[in-house]
Amino acid sequence: MRNRAPARTLFHQPHSDNDTVNSTRTLCDSDIEYLTIYGRRYCGEYYKPNDEEEQDREGMLHEIFKKIFDNRLTSVPLHNPTKILDIGTGTGEWAMDMGDEFPNAEVIGTDIAKIQPDAAPSNVFFQIDDAEDEEWTWEDDFDLVHLRSMQGAFMDWQRIYKEAFKVLKKGGWIEILDFDNHTRLMSYLSDGPDAAAWLAALNEASRRSGRPRGDAHLNPEVLRKIGFVDVSVSERTIPTGAWPESPEDQNTGKWFLVTMLNGIEATSLRPLTEHMGWEIEDVRKIVRFVETRMKAIAMDKHKSKGMGFVIKTLVGMKPSDEGIPEVDVPDEESIRTMKKFNGDISSGK
Repeated sequence: MRNRAPARTLFHQPHSDNDTVNSTRTLCDSDIEYLTIYGRRYCGEYYKPNDEEEQDREGMLHEIFKKIFDNRLTSVPLHNPTKILDIGTGTGEWAMDMGDEFPNAEVIGTDIAKIQPDAAPSNVFFQIDDAEDEEWTWEDDFDLVHLRSMQGAFMDWQRIYKEAFKVLKKGGWIEILDFDNHTRLMSYLSDGPDAAAWLAALNEASRRSGRPRGDAHLNPEVLRKIGFVDVSVSERTIPTGAWPESPEDQNTGKWFLVTMLNGIEATSLRPLTEHMGWEIEDVRKIVRFVETRMKAIAMDKHKSKGMGFVIKTLVGMKPSDEGIPEVDVPDEESIRTMKKFNGDISSGK
């Protein structure tokens, strides 16, 4: 990523000549190489397609994420943010929602493909950028760097985190949301070897590609070693299927099941044919099996009880000038006063 020319924005009509963004290297749409593999459209080396079918699925996922997180777009404390960066923005829903929520902030969404809408809030900017290509040359003035559903996208997550650390302002945050390694889900599909073989093949394909799947990048120690503080990881489970008791959760579970069923081919086709050497007929056969098996279990209220996908959120803060707030330790006189006060309460005085 280079900043050779005056700042440019893509896919957003500025309201004035000054309505620009401090851009790193930005490609034109005509420079992007798309390829079609067995009827699905891809960009670069990324393993998932970016055609309309996948864009619709990602849009559904965004709405489900909002539902699961009570319409909160981020878990980090943002106080009057001025700049927000969304890496791997996809169709840009999160970036646009953040632009609406923080109208005084400049929100930049980057992706390797031009699949964002032409119309966006006036403070939201989209750019074609590959986060792994070169150094990020933005200034260190971002309040938040956000990444979501990016497992299997990068060869070197540590480098991504270092670049994010560099462009954050002091006291700024990084937030990464991704699914776990699907251990919980696979426990519901363990009555046959095919589903386990499918997931194992996907993981091996991602390893061979140099962009491993899984949740190793959500290890808090990775952020701590880079210099982030206040690092924490949390989990939420997205219910899958018909087992939830409340109509609201049941509706969420059914819609999420649809996105997962539609995503089995999307996550399988290119990795298994390109890196495992599978024939397309074999890929489609196992995709149909996993789809059928997952749907049958998920729609059975008893068999699917507790079934869900775990989403992890990893956050960390770039140290501020003030450092990490210290906890006040009372002196001896304060301790004696508190003990006397507690004693008076206990005795009814």
